[in-house]
Amino acid sequence: MLYLYKKNDFRFNNKWMLTVLLSVLLYGIIIEILQGLLTISRSADIFDVAANLIGSLIGIYFFKSVKNKFKT
Repeated sequence: MLYLYKKNDFRFNNKWMLTVLLSVLLYGIIIEILQGLLTISRSADIFDVAANLIGSLIGIYFFKSVKNKFKT
């Protein structure tokens, strides 16, 4: 998010924030599916996907809280 924030001249755009959130969520879902299909000792778990989503939302909230400090 910091890269996109700096690339857009320090403007916060909700469109790319949603894109980042959906990308991270999709990545987490794919990893869980592959984990269930390709490993023996691990299984896919919907709670891991939920934890990934919650972590992503916390990360976005944290970024929005401190984004003005990156302008210098």
